[in-house]
Amino acid sequence: MSIAAALIRQWSGRVQNTIVGAIKRTTTALRPALALGLALLSHSPKNSWADDHSREHSSLLQRRGRYVVLDTNAPLRFTPVTMNDGSRLTLISPSHWSDIAAEISTELTLTHEQLATLFGTIPPFRSSVRLLDERSFYDLTGAPAWTNAMFFRGEIIIPLSTKEPIDLDNLQRSVKHEYSHAVFSALSGGAIPGWLDEGLAQWIEGDENPALRNSLRSYLTTSDPVPLALLQGGFTKLTPRMVPAAYAQSLIAVQALLKAYGIEKIGEYLQLLRQQVSKEAAFEAAFTITEHEFEARLHSTLRTWSGNSRPTSPRVSVAAAAGPTVTDRATRNMRVR
Repeated sequence: MSIAAALIRQWSGRVQNTIVGAIKRTTTALRPALALGLALLSHSPKNSWADDHSREHSSLLQRRGRYVVLDTNAPLRFTPVTMNDGSRLTLISPSHWSDIAAEISTELTLTHEQLATLFGTIPPFRSSVRLLDERSFYDLTGAPAWTNAMFFRGEIIIPLSTKEPIDLDNLQRSVKHEYSHAVFSALSGGAIPGWLDEGLAQWIEGDENPALRNSLRSYLTTSDPVPLALLQGGFTKLTPRMVPAAYAQSLIAVQALLKAYGIEKIGEYLQLLRQQVSKEAAFEAAFTITEHEFEARLHSTLRTWSGNSRPTSPRVSVAAAAGPTVTDRATRNMRVR
């Protein structure tokens, strides 16, 4: 589940506990000590890959539908994952949790292949996926309490509950979302705007959370759309009230670009950013419209849509690029299994 979905549950009043309690429903069970969490963040993958061949403990994975409960007393295991284009990841998890590590490894590989199909060759990069208990995660990253996963300093870090069963579907969704950030960073040379980064990651996840647009509509009853200038970086510095709207608005903006220009033009924009072309020049070159003009049309559409009592979807009108684009059906088949 994405960060936006976790927040939406809080805003819609369907959670009775704290924000952290809501986040726990989408996380897994893990209890390394805080000291181990500190150690693994400073561990060098170069010296750890031999641990992958260490003695495996018997798996205590208990399947309950798509939920699992795990024992937590185990040393860490460092598993290398190498992609076809040369990208290398290290999956860090307790050594005898090989079952869930295998699920995550498979999801990483499938997501990489899907993104390569959409965007072409992905520049090779190195990263890691680290599973931490919630207390260690928040202590080490300083992330807001609503965060349920993050791409942090070039690494994917996922906080996992020590008390509740793992929802494998939501765990895989979070892995897909955060790994997409790593790939978009590689494609853009680390220059992708935050709103595009988060909008694309939500789109790659699959089906949209049905409460997403309701959250944005509620926000727009008393506030203007979120300026793109505030959405150039991560969303952790936004006010709690603004965060759900920022995620929803980012997804709508990406859907508008996809509908008008197709995924190829977004890929072209990311490539220009990687070539160190300025964001303004790259946007206009790829989409034949300035980012300022696009934002004006987006905000105008959102204001009109928020005042419409009918439950429709906002339709942002932007100039279509010349030449063929990827159809909605084709892109949907690529991103949803």
